[in-house]
Amino acid sequence: MDFNRIPLPHGYPPTNIPPPNAQPMPPVSGMGQQMPPGLPPHLQHRPMMGHPPHHPHHPPHAGGDSMMMQDQFRNQGMFSAPPPHAEGEFTEIHNIMVDGGDRFGVSTLSFDTQELLWMGNQGGHVTGYYGIEMQKYVSFQAHMSEDIRQIVSLDRSLLSLTKSSLACHLRQGIPIFTYRNPAMHNMQCMMRTSPSSVIVGGHQTKVIELDMEKQEEIRSVDVAEPGVAIFRHTSKYICAGDTAGKVTLYDPSTLKAEHVLDAHSGTLSDFDVHGHLLVTCGFSSRHNSMSVDRFLMVYDMRAMRAVAPIQVIIDPMFLRFIPTYSNRLVIVSQVRGQQVKGQGHTIQVIIDPMFLRFIPTYSNRLVIVSQVGQFQLIETAAMTPSSMMMYPIHTQGGAVMSFDISSTCQALAFGDSSGYLHLFSTGDNPCFNQYPQPTEFADPLEPLQPIHINDEITPYSIIPMMYPSNGTLLSDWPQQLSNRVYRKPNPIDPDILRSMKMQHNVGYAKNLGKEKRNQIPYNLNTEKSKKGKGVPESPIGRVDDPFITVPKRYRKVDLKYSKLGLEDFDFRHYNKTNFAGLETDIPNAYCNSMLQILYFIETIRSGLLNHLCEKEFCLGCELGFLFHMLDKQKGQTCQASNFLRAFRTIPEAAALGLVLGENEETNPRINLPRLIQSWQRFLFQQVHAEMTKTAVSHDEKTSTEDIQTNLEDLKLDDGQGDQASVSSKTDEESKPSEKSAESTPPKSKKKKKKKGKKKTKEHSTEEEKGGDKDGEEDKGEEVGEGEQKGDNSSEMTTSVEKEEKAEERPIERKDSVISDTLGIKITTTLRCRCGMETQKQSDTNLINLIYPDCLPQGPSKPPARFDFASVLKNSVCQEQNIQAWCNACDKYQPHHQVKKVESIPDVLAVNCQIENARDYEFWKIQQMILRQQKEDNTEKFNAQAFINTGSVIMCRYGNACRRAGCRFRHERDQIDNSDDKFDNDPDCQWIPLGLKVTLHEDGSIEIDETTDDVHIPKDTKPNVKYFEIFAVLYHIKEDKTSGNLVACVNVGETYHQRKENVTCTQWYLFNDFSILDIDKQEGIQVNMDWKVPCTIYFKRRDISKHRDLTVKCPVTSDVLTPGFGHLNTEKCEMTFTPLSKDQYPKEGDIIGLDAEFVSLNQEESELRSDGTRSMIKPSHLAVARLTCVRGDGDKLGIPFIDDYISTQEHIVDYLTQWSGINPGDLDLNQSTKYLSTLKSTYVKLRYLVDLGVKFAGHGLKKDFRVINITVPKDQIIDTVQLFHIPRQRMISLKFLAWYFLKINIQSSTHDSVEDSNTALQLYKKYQEIGADGIRAAIKEMYEEGRKREWKIPDVEDTGDNPLDLLNLLK
Repeated sequence: MDFNRIPLPHGYPPTNIPPPNAQPMPPVSGMGQQMPPGLPPHLQHRPMMGHPPHHPHHPPHAGGDSMMMQDQFRNQGMFSAPPPHAEGEFTEIHNIMVDGGDRFGVSTLSFDTQELLWMGNQGGHVTGYYGIEMQKYVSFQAHMSEDIRQIVSLDRSLLSLTKSSLACHLRQGIPIFTYRNPAMHNMQCMMRTSPSSVIVGGHQTKVIELDMEKQEEIRSVDVAEPGVAIFRHTSKYICAGDTAGKVTLYDPSTLKAEHVLDAHSGTLSDFDVHGHLLVTCGFSSRHNSMSVDRFLMVYDMRAMRAVAPIQVIIDPMFLRFIPTYSNRLVIVSQVRGQQVKGQGHTIQVIIDPMFLRFIPTYSNRLVIVSQVGQFQLIETAAMTPSSMMMYPIHTQGGAVMSFDISSTCQALAFGDSSGYLHLFSTGDNPCFNQYPQPTEFADPLEPLQPIHINDEITPYSIIPMMYPSNGTLLSDWPQQLSNRVYRKPNPIDPDILRSMKMQHNVGYAKNLGKEKRNQIPYNLNTEKSKKGKGVPESPIGRVDDPFITVPKRYRKVDLKYSKLGLEDFDFRHYNKTNFAGLETDIPNAYCNSMLQILYFIETIRSGLLNHLCEKEFCLGCELGFLFHMLDKQKGQTCQASNFLRAFRTIPEAAALGLVLGENEETNPRINLPRLIQSWQRFLFQQVHAEMTKTAVSHDEKTSTEDIQTNLEDLKLDDGQGDQASVSSKTDEESKPSEKSAESTPPKSKKKKKKKGKKKTKEHSTEEEKGGDKDGEEDKGEEVGEGEQKGDNSSEMTTSVEKEEKAEERPIERKDSVISDTLGIKITTTLRCRCGMETQKQSDTNLINLIYPDCLPQGPSKPPARFDFASVLKNSVCQEQNIQAWCNACDKYQPHHQVKKVESIPDVLAVNCQIENARDYEFWKIQQMILRQQKEDNTEKFNAQAFINTGSVIMCRYGNACRRAGCRFRHERDQIDNSDDKFDNDPDCQWIPLGLKVTLHEDGSIEIDETTDDVHIPKDTKPNVKYFEIFAVLYHIKEDKTSGNLVACVNVGETYHQRKENVTCTQWYLFNDFSILDIDKQEGIQVNMDWKVPCTIYFKRRDISKHRDLTVKCPVTSDVLTPGFGHLNTEKCEMTFTPLSKDQYPKEGDIIGLDAEFVSLNQEESELRSDGTRSMIKPSHLAVARLTCVRGDGDKLGIPFIDDYISTQEHIVDYLTQWSGINPGDLDLNQSTKYLSTLKSTYVKLRYLVDLGVKFAGHGLKKDFRVINITVPKDQIIDTVQLFHIPRQRMISLKFLAWYFLKINIQSSTHDSVEDSNTALQLYKKYQEIGADGIRAAIKEMYEEGRKREWKIPDVEDTGDNPLDLLNLLK
């Protein structure tokens, strides 16, 4: 709960009690000027609320404090303290400083079912005390930094709740487990729901029920904002209080809200329930401030109604029942007490109540406790002197922060901010429980038996270590002779972890005999992380070495929101160029870097800018719209929201796992390299299919069988756009056979076919990787990964099935911008051992690298060196043996597969495919070989440095091995990649700067590495192409998250001419909205510890000479014709008059525009300690209505566009009061409005923007941001800015219309036609006043607004508009 705005009575705290854990707060209406000196744990969670400062130890004083209290209250006409040990009254029997009390206050107390009292402090420490003597039972640290919010005892263990975790310990202090969950943040309270389960809640919308036996989540239930701060329970309900002043009653079995008691208008401070009564105390909202509610609200839970409240004139803060006694309460106040008088149902107290409990045995009695150190017992029916007696708590100036009552009601425990624990009881020998469980104590220490000096049998190990009382041990080296050295601990053997059995939190495993008993060998100089044959957790081994630091420019930059969202976020701080970045506050923004790469490929950019089709969710069209925005922006950011909206609607994308949830991108288990490569493969095929009209409309794919078929095609085609054509021939025949040599096997053999494919894959993998078993497991971890890795048997075994699909669905075959730019035509030949040959032609857009085995082939041989060109060539023209069906043999037979290339694209897209530890090791070894050659400055390198690195079996002697030519692996043989002196040397980078690709007539290709500035001969043959490195997509690794993706791009001259007005090329680092210029060496520099390449692009050097890069705007005036994009033509209500052709707007014409929105996601925010609201995440809005009205002519103010946008996404809130949109207005099946698609409405607005018309409206900057369109500033006339004084508040459209136009608008709801007309009239009024008088008119308007508090007379206030932050108080 947020109680940093708790108001206090005048004059608190006293000047002699400094606040130990609070900072000065702004004054609240009618209340004090500072926070109280201490708060209970459920109130101490705000960022400004720290731990109490260090204070001197104050020993308890029995007499002085009592006299001080009596003198103090005698001056106020009070009564003296009661005599000790009065029958049935409480007396203090113990007062101790708890563990850590010199630094932290006592944040929570809890009596156990055993004779134990548990204490938790603000430093995360838990201590147990036994009996009334407060003998220390156990003490342990539950959390390193967070305070203990609540303690709950179970039958065999103890639970302690902190802000972000739930720790479970045995009562002896041994930890059992610590439960953490991403949904657990700012947790506040918990409650037992059964002997083995608890329910946990906090200031969030998730309530989690946990099974303590299984240590897992039972269920997670969504609750309403602002969450749960206090849990109580009855036999029928689970009661939950929140900071909105409400108590919600939930069904214990379903956790559904049954009743809501709106107790206080401000916030709730505490409540308790007993029998059929529920009592609350809290705050009210008065005059825009929080003030204490002087009534304790009482509810009868039998009728669910409020009864007569309990009136007090003190400030109640906490209350509780004491269920053993009838009609008795304990009330605790937060501030100093005052004398009160009352009658009837009013309970009269003389101190400020903080906690409250019923004591039912003594009828009509209350116990009241003040935070400054007093509590009293009074009669509720009559104020007699005997009931007005005060009891001092010797806090020595500290504040009472917590208290609890034992189950027998014979003991009260108080904790204060000074670190003291006070125990009060009703007699000399009280008990905490009526029938306590037995307490288990530690075994007593057995005395040491003396050893005779001549005893030669007793081992010396039983003699305890004796530490000298003065001086140090001989092994304690002086500081000047020692140096701290980081020694990374050796990882535990995987075999030990596999066989280990857990008992509580201790693991037991058999000694495998690999190491000496109780000894761990290590070497500080040569110790490296062990790379044995065990497969690491992640594909390339996630390292958590603290010495590996990622440069700041490569780290993910988080957006920080203010009360205006991103309005005042300085994006230019991260981007000093004129290129546009992409924002990250939308789901699936992991593809931002790849979108930037595609934008800077000139042929793809121009082709998509020229593309426009009628399909609603077309990725090609949305990419064209996005690229148009990136063209128009000058250093500002853009959003890919419309593109990602269309991407989410494609069922194949979701089925492939490419659509992530809202918080899944940061999940450490997400494999970003594999995800982005799969995304790229899917995007190329989808855009190619859309632009060539080969894909069936997604609206027509209604069956899951069709979707599954498309998924199989995607996985098997490996990015190929065209269908395969099959031909066959034999050695005896020189012409094609009439009957295809390859066809689908009989149905009875389909299972056998799948097994054959699997065996073939394993067989080919063994040949590629040298029979490495671990490599096979890594390659086969994901379904379909092997088929994607190398275009092998899957293409052949499904070719005939694809032919049958092609016959059923006619396909128009023509090229697209994707196939023209990236397409590689490949002919695959399969030759059976019987002589039958089968050929297939296919197109692929991506090249997946296949890495050879580079590890040493012998004990004295170095690892093999492969250049990038040879690996690329082998990946394109791969020859391998596979298992395939042969019609001539009528069974599966071994086939020899050969691939020949028929065409070379202008852009080579290469997927690095670093999928396992062996691929990772390959890159690392090749880089080290290049560095070794550079260091020796010879063609030969030091081979001895790499000997034995390939062996996967560790030597049994370790680094102590002295055998010459040992063929096993040693830790000293590990490759050291820490030397970075060659990082900026292009000769030491495995990625080349350029490539020369030659295509021969026989289909073979030759690839040579060159530089990016090599001279191109004028007589270059058509079959020879020169490429230069264009872009590299990197995965930046991070320990606690999945990392992020960045792109290093070599931006060409044409882009610099459009953006910078210069003719040059320059490398840039694109990290979402952060853009920095870098040098060429940094762009291709690879660091396998944190900067891992995912995709590499090579671009033809003279590509502009061979391609038509002309861009023609595909949006024409046809989009303004009546009926364009109309969905519900039969039942629609026309609310606008379409334009005739002679009324079409021209450049410079003014039109009025307004948009209305609906919410797809609620805003997430928190309340700060100073009362201001901090936005965690803004609401996700979607455009629901767009209106354009005429700005001149006979039909001035009449709309010509009034589209309601149909949406398929789930709408959380229609915001009807402020948008005018009702449920059903956007539903195609029941709406009577003029429904249109977002794409058709977007192109209408895009045509007007390209035409050069000017838009007049209110808050247009935010409107265009949500619509996701870029409009030049000189085409925007925003009345928010016209009638605004710098550094002053923005004025709403409603107030501007009342002041300048003398009209009242938005009386019941908002209407976009009315708002756009009003904005037009305001602009004309602005022109009418003129530049000379407008400044004075605006100043007078501000003065009038302040006088009226910006409220319009005779118009009822409708409340706060949640769209104000978007539309700037529209």
